[in-house]
Amino acid sequence: MVVEDYHVVELVGDGSFGKVYMGRRKYSRQTVAMKFILKHGKNDKDIHNLRQEIEILRKLKHENIIEMIDAFETPQEFCVVTEFAQGELFEVLEDDKCLPEEQVQAIAK
Repeated sequence: MVVEDYHVVELVGDGSFGKVYMGRRKYSRQTVAMKFILKHGKNDKDIHNLRQEIEILRKLKHENIIEMIDAFETPQEFCVVTEFAQGELFEVLEDDKCLPEEQVQAIAK
């Protein structure tokens, strides 16, 4: 499936706020996460708050925060495009059982 400037590749998560897909930017081939949030069932205040939250996310720039790359809106949904973070910390701990102290310090920082 193609949405805006992205190819939607596969579903990676599903929650109460929407679905998250791994995607790929058409021209740079950058792997991204695409979170689709349905408007259905949300009132005007909820929609306004979502737009405000997206604007706040646009301004956040920090090495420990997943960066928002893009966002767009259709009549049915919002789509927030972010960097794609491979895996979860609990998966690393589940596999490795522990982390070196230097790595824990970097994560905690």
